[in-house]
Amino acid sequence: MERPRVQLKSTNIVKELRCALNNSLHRFLEMEGVVGIILDGGLSRGYGDILSEMDVVIYLHEKAFDWYKNGNCPVALGITVIDGYLYDIKLVNYEDELERSYDSTALWDLSYADILYDPEGKIAEFKSRKLACTVDIDSAGGLLWEAYWNYRLAGDIWIYRQDTMQGHYVFNNAIKPLVSALFIVNREYIPHDKWLIHMSRSLAWKPDSWEKDLQGALNTGDFSVQSLQERQMCIDRLWNGMNDRLCEMTGTDDRLNFVRKAGYESLKKLIEKEEYTLQEWAAMEGLEALNYEPLHSVFHREGDRILLDKERLLSLRPEDMYVWFYEIVDAGRKGVAAE
Repeated sequence: MERPRVQLKSTNIVKELRCALNNSLHRFLEMEGVVGIILDGGLSRGYGDILSEMDVVIYLHEKAFDWYKNGNCPVALGITVIDGYLYDIKLVNYEDELERSYDSTALWDLSYADILYDPEGKIAEFKSRKLACTVDIDSAGGLLWEAYWNYRLAGDIWIYRQDTMQGHYVFNNAIKPLVSALFIVNREYIPHDKWLIHMSRSLAWKPDSWEKDLQGALNTGDFSVQSLQERQMCIDRLWNGMNDRLCEMTGTDDRLNFVRKAGYESLKKLIEKEEYTLQEWAAMEGLEALNYEPLHSVFHREGDRILLDKERLLSLRPEDMYVWFYEIVDAGRKGVAAE
């Protein structure tokens, strides 16, 4: 499957920039303790223009790294100019990088990186090992929840209160997690903010009218209450499109939506077995989860046991808890009521 790619209208001079980089590579190879060198950033994704820098990462053994980082580096680090071209040069401790846990953005960058120098194959092995960490579909749930909290829960509040500036601010906060979730839906690592919107356009799957609704999701209009409502509707369509896709991919009941999947599954475990020891529940879900809805209202403790309060489960009414959690409870107890 084709990966997200750069699609820009400015003149692509990547060949010229790569040629300049090759001519300058000897400067880095003359350093002591070099394990390998990679190129990441825009050039590694096949694009560079007059505003691009060449992102060079030099992997060093620990002793050499410690020496160079203490003011002894023969080339300037960070943003610098070499032979008239802009670079962004970074030194890293190879041994530390082997042990460091990479987040999704670091993995995204590494996944496109070109290896420029790797005499012993250590960088190729390092890259392969890091990229063995595949995308966890369930991680989209937290991102969709963050987006939902901002555009729906907080958004409804500020629409009602008619503070349009605050309303647009919380809608802004929904955009990054919303678009990030789309990459997870496509089993892609999440890009750096600098590329997030742009690279989303070339993902293999997108909700219907992605470009149109994304424009609406970013549009503040005339700062009227109506502009808030119209913007919220655009975000809502995108959110629901991704939620439906995730429910389809994971077999989640779309009446609950993907975000509530974890809460529903925890409740389902309690309903199905009805009784656990504290140790069993702690190992499976964690005891802290019992302090939160929907579990808090439907269990009780007897000594070192956690028991389902079936009577309470069946008697809960919509007004007894927040609608978000009541719908989880209502879905979970349907099988109990049928017994």
